[in-house]
Amino acid sequence: MAVQDDGGGCSGGEPPSGGALGAESLPIPLGPTEKQPRRTREEEATGENAGLMELPTEIISNILSRLPVKTLLRIRSVSKGWRSIIDHRSFADLVLAQSLRCSDVTSLIAIVGNIEPTHFGCRFFSLDHQTGFAVPLGQLDQTIISTGQDWQSVNGLICYDIGDLTYLCNISTREVRALPPAGPDFPVHLHRGMHSFSALGFDPVTRRYKVMKTWVSNNLNHAGEVITANKILTLGTDSWRKIGSGPIDFPCGGSVCINGSIHFLTLDLMSNNIIVAFDVETEKFRTLALPDGAPNQVHKMKLIAFGGCLTVLDYEHLEDENTMAMYVLEDYKNRVWMERPIVLPRSWKENPSRSERFLVGSVRAGEILLAPKVTAGELYFLSYDVEKGTLKKVQVHGLPPSLLRSPVIIACAPIGYVHSILALSEV
Repeated sequence: MAVQDDGGGCSGGEPPSGGALGAESLPIPLGPTEKQPRRTREEEATGENAGLMELPTEIISNILSRLPVKTLLRIRSVSKGWRSIIDHRSFADLVLAQSLRCSDVTSLIAIVGNIEPTHFGCRFFSLDHQTGFAVPLGQLDQTIISTGQDWQSVNGLICYDIGDLTYLCNISTREVRALPPAGPDFPVHLHRGMHSFSALGFDPVTRRYKVMKTWVSNNLNHAGEVITANKILTLGTDSWRKIGSGPIDFPCGGSVCINGSIHFLTLDLMSNNIIVAFDVETEKFRTLALPDGAPNQVHKMKLIAFGGCLTVLDYEHLEDENTMAMYVLEDYKNRVWMERPIVLPRSWKENPSRSERFLVGSVRAGEILLAPKVTAGELYFLSYDVEKGTLKKVQVHGLPPSLLRSPVIIACAPIGYVHSILALSEV
């Protein structure tokens, strides 16, 4: 029996007909005076799927890895054998590899509006770009101060700050875990006006995840320099460690983890735009010069991953000239940038005569996402395919009616992510 794809992943086909998943089997009649014994749920599932369980584990894992994460979470209870397969780190890696090969596009969106008639706040949804259907992510809903503007997705995981705490979340499984608390070790009088941000990184060599956290004080030291502190947490451990000096200003436009380093746009001591890279393995900071031709306004740029390459997306002239520019770092080692201009059709705006602010994001499939900052009555995104040069409108469905009764504010640009079943306890 084919397992219905109910969202949360891409289905790569049905299991072989010789081993149905959860198929109903007819009971063997007992004698006229015999009473059929009741079997536990696990005994029934094990007996009905005995043929499948006799297959090599590699084949079973390959079959299961093609199912949506939501389905995998349900069938974990079928048997101890399936549970041990699904909970193993190697299976999570297989599901991630399938998701990376999948052409389906999913993004995380944050909407500020009337959550309930008397409560104004921020709601989070997972958006399927093919259907336009939005699934609420209640586990992420927080107060209006948590807008997700500096979030990133790394292999389907995100980290974010709420107050003094940093949280880790698997978007597909909806699992959320608070990380051990950490502080900057500043003297108390420097805490006033202090801000912090966190970024998640992944080292492909050691396959370890780490969270980097930076605190910036509004106070200056005796040399007139901004006071900062940086710490690192290797996930799976319980203690934060101090690391060397890093950026002196907050990142603009979030961060991107690629080639084993976390990258973000910021300003140096002379207020020049720079890219700061943090090597997840060596835990060292370094700087990258922006490409020639990049704009001077760092708030009109965004770092994205395009075709596996670090890319600067310049949208300074998006709203007045309908143009953008991509600067793709095609040769990371030698710092070789390639410029790719983008010209949108004049009709890309719903109302060309009205001045609108659009948020800019991207997804893994090579599409640029444009989201109106404020909208009323409906919610939509525009998706521009860079390779094909085509633009399509993605109408969002499934939102609570209370959200659409008043103007809706898009809290942050859509965040593309891949599906993962990795348990946070295994990270």
